[in-house]
Amino acid sequence: MSFKGIRFAQPATGPLRWEPPVPFASTAVQNATALPPACIQQFAFAGAALSEFLFNTPPPTEAEDCLFLNVWAPAPKAKDLPVLVWIYGGSAFGTASLPTYDGTSFAANQDIIIVTFNYRTNVFGFPGSPDLPLAANNLGFLDQELALLWVQLNIAQFGGDPKKVTIMGQSAGSQSVSSAIARHSPGRAPFRAAIMLSGAQTSMSPIPSFTSFNNFSTAVGCTQTPGAARLACLRQVPASVIRNFTNGPTSGAFEPVVDNITVFSDPLTRIRTGLTARVPFIIGNMQNDGSLFAVGLTDLAAFLDETTFGLVTPAEVRPLYPGLNDSLIISEIIKDVAFLWLPRGALERRRRGCGGDQRVPVRLWHVSRLTMFFITQLRPHAGAIFADLQLFPGAGAWHSSELPEIFGTFNPATATAAEVALSHTMQTLVAGFIKNPTHSPAANWPNYVPGSKTTTLAKLAYNGNVDANNVVQAVESDSIDGPCSLWSAFLDIRE
Repeated sequence: MSFKGIRFAQPATGPLRWEPPVPFASTAVQNATALPPACIQQFAFAGAALSEFLFNTPPPTEAEDCLFLNVWAPAPKAKDLPVLVWIYGGSAFGTASLPTYDGTSFAANQDIIIVTFNYRTNVFGFPGSPDLPLAANNLGFLDQELALLWVQLNIAQFGGDPKKVTIMGQSAGSQSVSSAIARHSPGRAPFRAAIMLSGAQTSMSPIPSFTSFNNFSTAVGCTQTPGAARLACLRQVPASVIRNFTNGPTSGAFEPVVDNITVFSDPLTRIRTGLTARVPFIIGNMQNDGSLFAVGLTDLAAFLDETTFGLVTPAEVRPLYPGLNDSLIISEIIKDVAFLWLPRGALERRRRGCGGDQRVPVRLWHVSRLTMFFITQLRPHAGAIFADLQLFPGAGAWHSSELPEIFGTFNPATATAAEVALSHTMQTLVAGFIKNPTHSPAANWPNYVPGSKTTTLAKLAYNGNVDANNVVQAVESDSIDGPCSLWSAFLDIRE
């Protein structure tokens, strides 16, 4: 049973463009039979064509009036069921209307409620504008908070229990989940557990940059000085004109700013001082999370010059990744820095190692499940992984390729028996955590405890093991820590 295209906010258009979302309320009958349009998308910069192929095919309808959500329930008379709220990734693009995020299989197979929703991204959601109060710049996060409030107020009408909500996101959506944990105080979060797939908020500079927004304003013909007059001009610019610019070669990136309300410069300090939501969580990444972002990159020296400003050389890096050519090393570096060490380090580095601080007491962490979450079949140099998912050269277990398995939206015409089995297993594991986040999702999946003498790092389906009774391989907790000492220097980017 599904309810699609439920409006949770007033149209964010006209005078409400770049305004915090306004809750929608109506006594009129609503049409909940069709997926809503996506918010305005931005596909720019290197890799845009591949991103569109992977995450925007076929292209959904786009509209500035896009703040809708979808609900899947396993039965019309369900009651007090646990709820999963999904936050999509993409950063500058993404929509709850992707076929991959259809909740039919997951809800029916696991007897849970699935909620997906749209939120604004790119210049519409994270403008970085001096024309707005700083607290009104992270509009995408405010959209997310309003959707979570809607769930609290309404999900019981669909058979869900508002006290049993888990939030889950991937990539930028995973960063959104970690930001939600950081901004909600203990006992006040509108969720009781969290799952973060390939991403977490790390330290950020407290100094906002308005360069992208100022350049954008000039490019679309609003040349007033920053302020009310320029904002009024920009609100008159058609969304199609804005999209043409932001998808063009001269657009900048539009990202969250530190406002000390939705985003904090140092989330680690908030965690350490007990200011954040204390909820159980799973965090982890894919074995080949970097492959998508390394397509076509073969010059290791040039890559390091650009990304580390010449502070790291190929001679320092190659010994850390033995047996790999430079292209694979680039892929592994991207995975380690962006999806392994930055997220993990932000949560753990002062608990132990990595230039850390031994003073953080274990009791701050005992209520949380810090578990590395791998889903793969073979090591990247050992062969292919599910042929129907190998959509670009060197893909492997690539960034976001776990999602069709979790949602059960893989292609049944091309999926192997092992892929079907893994999908069922992943649904069972994730749903088990959603139903009871204080217990392990699998009998042999322990709480993560760092150290060379513990075996609590959970690798999933790492050696072709796809059945629920053997999918978890618990290995030495520090077994992936090899490059840690090098990349830890890049963990903190506060100014």
